[in-house]
Amino acid sequence: MKGNRTASERLNAKTLDQMFVNMVEQGYECPPFVSNAILETAKSVFVQDPSNPNVMNVGQLMVLGIAVSEPAGKPLTKCEMKTAVVTLDAGKDDEEIRSQYGLATLRQARLARVTHEAWDQGITLTQEDVASKLLNCSVRTVRRDIKALAKRGVIVPTRGQQKDIGPGVSHKVETVRLFIERKTYTEIERRLKHSLTAIKRYILTFSRVAYLTEKGYRTKEIAFLVQSSERLTQDYQALYRKYKEDPAYKGRLDEILALNSADREISKGGATN
Repeated sequence: MKGNRTASERLNAKTLDQMFVNMVEQGYECPPFVSNAILETAKSVFVQDPSNPNVMNVGQLMVLGIAVSEPAGKPLTKCEMKTAVVTLDAGKDDEEIRSQYGLATLRQARLARVTHEAWDQGITLTQEDVASKLLNCSVRTVRRDIKALAKRGVIVPTRGQQKDIGPGVSHKVETVRLFIERKTYTEIERRLKHSLTAIKRYILTFSRVAYLTEKGYRTKEIAFLVQSSERLTQDYQALYRKYKEDPAYKGRLDEILALNSADREISKGGATN
């Protein structure tokens, strides 16, 4: 009986989820991915998950870093410190990179990811932080990896790098830029050493940002709806506006926006759980 009740409860929950999604879509003319984002946010606020008190996923951890507002040259002991949640292990994405390109490339992917995630949340990590506390390698190795990533067009925003040359281009933005410029998934994968799964996800998120930008949503609203940082959302918007002005890329941008349309059709099957 207990098992039957559990199954019944699950079915009822799915029915309520779908009812909520339908009401949002019909009442506010939202596409499915927007209504589902609203649903998941509402559930996270009103239905607390006791197994996840820190709102962190498997593979994530909290790190301590220096506030991005702190000037170069200021002693570290006198700098304001803040915390951020970064993804050390991205699961399937990381496994794809490891199996195809090896451990060194996986380490570089993690280096780029954690530093950009920290930067998005307002902190910078030192090369020493990343080497000893996250990647379990030498500072020399981190410096070598930073140079290797720079050759592929990805700047790593550690404190030293950020203060000297700015935050640089996120690996996500670089991925989308290459796709807009008609590089194939395979070409991007080989150049940036990303997993195919991650590349497709970045492009779909960009498509959603572009769609909502065209609809007149504000940056904060878009970041909330696509579950992205405001900084990355702004970067995606800037990228979209840049290429939108160039007639040579109109067809490619239309293709990318069509990916969002296809995603909306798939989402009509019901709310995600």
